[in-house]
Amino acid sequence: MKTMTVRNLATWFGLGDMPKAPGTFGTLGGIPLYIGINFLRKIFPNITLYNSFYFVFLMTFFALSVYVSDISEKVIFKKEDPQQVVIDEVLGFMTTLFLVNPTGVKEFLIAIALAFVIFRILDITKIGPIDKVQALKDGIGVTMDDFLAGIIGNFILLCIWTYFF
Repeated sequence: MKTMTVRNLATWFGLGDMPKAPGTFGTLGGIPLYIGINFLRKIFPNITLYNSFYFVFLMTFFALSVYVSDISEKVIFKKEDPQQVVIDEVLGFMTTLFLVNPTGVKEFLIAIALAFVIFRILDITKIGPIDKVQALKDGIGVTMDDFLAGIIGNFILLCIWTYFF
């Protein structure tokens, strides 16, 4: 993969280059991706197939994030866990929304807002195991804390969703 392509993906098309709060802007950059993927619901005959597709998408995006983060650390930014790399925030946000199936526009917007807030709180505070996995080497360490924050965020969001929606 060309260096410019990797940099664009790592910074999520420049959002990671924001001077303040690049992680927050990176997370916001996941919203258009989530909206785009939700358009695919129309081509799947049932929710189980859509959720299966979403799972495969997440695993592929996880692998891409690890690869891009690793090259970004070693070749592009030449430092450990550079703050410009926000593809992992996009992955964490997308993971937080896994299995949440809003049925209307209002629920869709609520799901996005709740996922954003929950994920950002977990990503910023790095409670419990989220902080520990950052110690992993290379791109896996960069990606894994946000992925784990997304998994925990998904659990929290699904609990909220099940109770209130």
